[in-house]
Amino acid sequence: MPKKQESYAKLGDTDGVGRMNPIRCSGQILPTVFHIKPSFANMKTYTAIIEKCHDTGLYVGFIPGFTGAHSQAESLAELNKNLREVVAMLLEDGEPVLQAEFVGTQNVVVA
Repeated sequence: MPKKQESYAKLGDTDGVGRMNPIRCSGQILPTVFHIKPSFANMKTYTAIIEKCHDTGLYVGFIPGFTGAHSQAESLAELNKNLREVVAMLLEDGEPVLQAEFVGTQNVVVA
């Protein structure tokens, strides 16, 4: 196991959490996707969809199809921590049957 932890450290990611890079377009932060990456091979990886609420200024995240797996926070790092806690709590009841799966994003161009 130490080699796996060392590989995360080399990436600057010592706690095993995926990097969070908000996408900026014309000064606006667009919805961000980050992966909740486990630090051990037997753990699961889930993809969270992240948006920023313009009314509250909070980041809001959810895992598609995973009932109850949602949270909000003032920073992306805090949101990732919150989502990991929520998922860990939900997994105590057993592995969920996901109702949907993240596939990707698309640009939609309208004239």
